[in-house]
Amino acid sequence: MMKRKNILIATVLVLALGVIPACDLVEECGTCELVTEDSQGNRTYGTPLPFCGDDLKDKENEPPVTINGITTYWNCY
Repeated sequence: MMKRKNILIATVLVLALGVIPACDLVEECGTCELVTEDSQGNRTYGTPLPFCGDDLKDKENEPPVTINGITTYWNCY
């Protein structure tokens, strides 16, 4: 009976490690907020949102967008 329990525990552990990607545990994470700035320099800040890995890099590298004098960009920290 003890042998069966050990095999079951080992199987569950191996499956859990296979389901959870190891890189997710060590990914770089940060918080980004969308900033909107008008032509007079007035800024409005959006709700800070968490991003990790490639999503964080995408937000950090996204260039500002200006339409009709209103610029939006991501501020990450």
